[in-house]
Amino acid sequence: MSSKSVLEHFTVPDDFQNGNTFKGKCMHCGTLISGSYKVTSNFVTHMKTKHRDLYILHSENKEIQPTLTQCIKKSVKYSPSDPKQLEMTNALIMFIAGDLLPLSIVESEEFKNLMEKADTKYQVPSRKHLSSKLLHEKSVEIKNNLVNTLKRAESVCLTIDLWSSRQMRAKLAVQYLAIPATSAPVERLFSTAGKTFRPERCRLADGTFEKLMMVKCNGKMLK
Repeated sequence: MSSKSVLEHFTVPDDFQNGNTFKGKCMHCGTLISGSYKVTSNFVTHMKTKHRDLYILHSENKEIQPTLTQCIKKSVKYSPSDPKQLEMTNALIMFIAGDLLPLSIVESEEFKNLMEKADTKYQVPSRKHLSSKLLHEKSVEIKNNLVNTLKRAESVCLTIDLWSSRQMRAKLAVQYLAIPATSAPVERLFSTAGKTFRPERCRLADGTFEKLMMVKCNGKMLK
C-alpha cells in the first residue's frame, strides 16, 4: 500500500492545504489520526496495527504502477542492425525454410505472441519484407558460399537421374554422364520441392520458391 493510497481509508477534510497537518477519520473504526498529505506514516501505521487484514488485502489488490525505466525497457525494440535482431531473424528464416512453413506465419497473432514471450525487444519482420528482402539476401549468401566452396574443390561428384529417348535409347546418358552412385539425393530434392510447392501454396512465386529451396537444401553449409 502506497503512502497516498492509504488515505482512501480515511475521511479527509475538503479544505486542507497540501503540506498542512489535518486529522483524518478512519472509515473502519472512526479513530482520528493526525498527519498530512505528504507525511502519511501515521495513517499507514494505524492500518497495519488496527486493520491488518484490510491493509494486506489492499496491498495485494492494488496495481503497482510501473516505473519510467520499466516502461522504456518494455517499449524499446532492437534496431534492424542489432546483432540480436539479426541473429533471431536469421534463425526465423532457417526455421521457416527448414520446416517448409508458409511465409504468412509471421502474420499470425499466435506466432507474434510467442515471439513477444521469447523476447519482447525482437521485431518480427513483415511478410513482404521477409519474402522480398530477407529471404533473397539469405539465398544469395548461401549461393555465394556454395560457389566459393566448389571453386576450392579438387573434384566434384554430381548425381542425376538417367533418362532415355522415346526409342528407349540412353545414348546421351551413356556418352556424356557418369554413372551415378545413387539417385536418392535427387529424389529427396524432388520430394522437398513437392512439399514446398503444394496445392495450398499455389500462389507461391517462382523466385520465392527457388530461394526457399536454396535455403532449405544448402542452409547447413553456413553453420
